[in-house]
Amino acid sequence: MMRLRGLGAGFVVGALVLAACANAGSENSSGSTSAEPHRGGVATLGVHYEPPSMDPAICGGSSGFSHCQPVFDTLLRYDYTSQKFLPQLAQSFETADGKTWTLKLREGVTFSDGTPLNADAVVFNWDRIRDPKTLSPALRAVDGMSWKKVDDLTVEVTLEQVNYQLPGKLALQLGFIGSPTAIRNAGAQAGSRPVGAGPFTLTTWTRGTEAVYAANPHYWQKGRPYLDGLVVKDINDDNQRLNAFMAGDLSVNVSPRTQESRTAKDAGYEVTGPVPMIAGTGLGMNLRDPLLQDDDLRMALLHALDAAQIVHAVYPGDPAPDALLTPDDPNRDDKAGGRYPTFDLQAAQERFDAYLKRAGKSSETLTLTAFTSPLLAQAAQVIQAQLGEIKGLTVKLDSVDTPTLVSRLTAGNFQLVQGSSNLAVSDGIYDTYHTNGTLNSYGYSNPKVDEALDVTRTSNDPKVVAAAYGRAAGEISQDPPLRYYRYYSAHVWQQHSVHDLTLTVFGSGVGVYWDNAWLDK
Repeated sequence: MMRLRGLGAGFVVGALVLAACANAGSENSSGSTSAEPHRGGVATLGVHYEPPSMDPAICGGSSGFSHCQPVFDTLLRYDYTSQKFLPQLAQSFETADGKTWTLKLREGVTFSDGTPLNADAVVFNWDRIRDPKTLSPALRAVDGMSWKKVDDLTVEVTLEQVNYQLPGKLALQLGFIGSPTAIRNAGAQAGSRPVGAGPFTLTTWTRGTEAVYAANPHYWQKGRPYLDGLVVKDINDDNQRLNAFMAGDLSVNVSPRTQESRTAKDAGYEVTGPVPMIAGTGLGMNLRDPLLQDDDLRMALLHALDAAQIVHAVYPGDPAPDALLTPDDPNRDDKAGGRYPTFDLQAAQERFDAYLKRAGKSSETLTLTAFTSPLLAQAAQVIQAQLGEIKGLTVKLDSVDTPTLVSRLTAGNFQLVQGSSNLAVSDGIYDTYHTNGTLNSYGYSNPKVDEALDVTRTSNDPKVVAAAYGRAAGEISQDPPLRYYRYYSAHVWQQHSVHDLTLTVFGSGVGVYWDNAWLDK
């Protein structure tokens, strides 16, 4: 089983962070072959979500990757095998001190409308992210960051604080660059009329059903893409998506189901996985909510959660998480706190009773915001039943679609929530758990964690960074705002006709870069 070996090592960068390469990101190819690629055909990808918008300032959030990357490409790409960021639209991204960075763009790259992707375009897009009126989920990613055009292909970035992890932002939140001309012309419709420099152009988008793309004849990588087109189908029901793959209606499917992925592999399908991630899905708590600021109530919930039961019921064959990091992760340090509170209903009841007594109450009601997709919905129902074992506690389910849940999570509009995180990408553990983290939707603040995570940005020593991650993860595990009930495990299924997929991991899952992919005739 492949797993990212260490949060720190792959993210430590030197003075020369990235060097130009002709085919960035091709190291993680799935279904590769020595045969000459064929041209033509349309590939179909099944996903269980769609973004609320394809505005590049909006879809830099994790839920928009599969829809937006084909149109915009990204400034950098993340290679999960080497745990390094590779050049893409950016030719290089350099720093000597972790505080001042120089972004060099590739020469001759144009958007699909014929306008140039240059320093002005990058500045325009990042200025839109910084403008509160844009309502960009990446707004906090630019805190303490300024930029200016140096020349037509160069942007200088200055940080208030040293951050050697900055390249991750250019692979996701700040990585999608749209045509300024197209954005200005589209106005309020920019989210449904995206124009980028990626391998495909959007032709139609039927919300809740599918997005259809055509090959971009002006793509900067000459001769790419090999495909004539791409269709991203929004199939929220996991069973329907798997059935569509088995029927041949999907070229590629990303499955969270370990058992069914084994079955698919035994049936002869090309299956990659589990794709290495340090990620999980769990019970999240909004610590900005006055009720959940109470230690006794929070610990009662943590003691009542039985991850082993959830995994057995919903994800048989997967391990039950006992800490933020997996047992085989080299950064895990059980001496630093290490593990989640154990399942103990008696302790849960005692802590809850202490909360009620102090609050002068006889009962309490909380709301769990949950996904509607079948597997996640089933897990939410098990959680509801488990927490309901605490006498005097009622947990109500509020099931919503993925865009709504993501929106509420981002806005902090929840009490309890089904949350997920991918900690190995884009400085994920800092983003999620630091007081000032850009993805800290839980209102979590722990001075010991902040101190350790500050080291992960300011140090360029792999051993120092790895030790700091271990301290932070151990401290978080003792009283987590997001208690995993499952370590996220993703498998990529592909039909025999599909070749040379390039895979990556992003904020909440596994993504595909399509520029190298091709289909048998």
